[in-house]
Amino acid sequence: MSDGSTARGWVDDPATFAAALDDLKSTGCLLLVLEAGGSDAGGDGCRRLLGDDGGERKRLLVRSENETQTTSSAPSRDDPDERTVVYRSPARDPAAASPPEPSLPATTTAPDADALGDAVEEQADALAPLGGYEPGQLRVCMDALGTLLEDDDLLSVLEFTKTLGAVARERDGIAHVHVGQHVPGIAVEGLLGQFDAVVEVTGDDDPRQRWHLPDESLSTRWLEL
Repeated sequence: MSDGSTARGWVDDPATFAAALDDLKSTGCLLLVLEAGGSDAGGDGCRRLLGDDGGERKRLLVRSENETQTTSSAPSRDDPDERTVVYRSPARDPAAASPPEPSLPATTTAPDADALGDAVEEQADALAPLGGYEPGQLRVCMDALGTLLEDDDLLSVLEFTKTLGAVARERDGIAHVHVGQHVPGIAVEGLLGQFDAVVEVTGDDDPRQRWHLPDESLSTRWLEL
């Protein structure tokens, strides 16, 4: 998305952005994080979106063994409030047709987009507190979209993003999906309608972010991360 969007009726209003962001946090949302090539800012953005530990966060990491993108967090071996779903494609690795036992106790594997969606739902339910999730408590990070698009057709990936969005919204959670420059733009365009907002991140020494909220016809200026 470019600054030219303002010429088509988009606005940059801090008060509108703050109110819209509060709504997304309280009702659940799915965010697309666009990362500039060669920048480490995606990790900074990921840390912000996963949140600190003060709110008793429940974190679900959706990863691919073949994904080269960097996000901020690595699965931990002993955190009861964190689970990991690994996309392991049989098409890439014949041995993965019968996945080995996960190396981490809170890790599950999935061989395709449908199974990945089912696994994400199951693990989100497994993380849920007895009294249910509080708004913003569930945080989901996915860095496997590029690999998923390489292995599966766009319709299957579209259905997966619908599932991921539903998981976040039905539990008042915040899910974000990392997309680097290696992901085809036409595929990203086909998936855009599933996302509540797009977040551009860039910069190494001076990491920055810029938000685009289609429902509000709003694009922010570049903001510090």
